[in-house]
Amino acid sequence: MANSLHAIKNKDARSLLLFSLVGLSNTLVDYLVFFLLYHWFHNYYQGIQVISYSCGMVNSYLLNKYWTFQKKTAPGSAEIFKFITVNALALAAASAALYLAGHNSHLSMFLCKTIATGISMTVNYTGSRYWVFN
Repeated sequence: MANSLHAIKNKDARSLLLFSLVGLSNTLVDYLVFFLLYHWFHNYYQGIQVISYSCGMVNSYLLNKYWTFQKKTAPGSAEIFKFITVNALALAAASAALYLAGHNSHLSMFLCKTIATGISMTVNYTGSRYWVFN
């Protein structure tokens, strides 16, 4: 029993570390796509944001599915729906946290954004680990 609990903890620690690395790469993809497109289409920055965030989401899906959570099955519509749902919830949680922290405290915006990102990561990891890629 103790060995199986230890194995579960190690698996969760590994997947959380890989999930964090994937999150970093998603951020890099998002920024790279955003600023490349912004260079040519700066008047359309809101549309560019949607495109760049979507590129980060695709990166997230592929890396988390096949690397973080080591699922070998082809993507199915139910799994993709779950992934989009979890990302929407994570975005909503981060937006709410950013709003609350930014309007109800004297914290710097950098700290508010960091708090919101941590909440988003928690929602995203939990949903991905136990629902999307389970």
